Amino acid sequence: MTRYKVIARAKDSKCRHVKEGDQIVIEGTMVNLKETTSLCAVALGAIQYSLYMMGKAKDPKDFGREDIYNLQCPDPETRVIFEISRKAME
Repeated sequence: MTRYKVIARAKDSKCRHVKEGDQIVIEGTMVNLKETTSLCAVALGAIQYSLYMMGKAKDPKDFGREDIYNLQCPDPETRVIFEISRKAME
């Protein structure tokens, strides 16, 4: 089975902690702390299912997702929009 590196990159942010360009990198079920530049528990909790699914799904369309798509952190005051993508790991 192919393993994927899933990247959630902030493409827009009004949060003082998560800046545009910051990313959360998931490899399998683990956060890659060396490549992750910002990790917010609220955002991670909101997008964790999609990150897990992107790492496991043969085809994201099976779960109603595209190869690259956007998700928003639920905190209305910070409104971070993440672009979720993946690439195969060797």
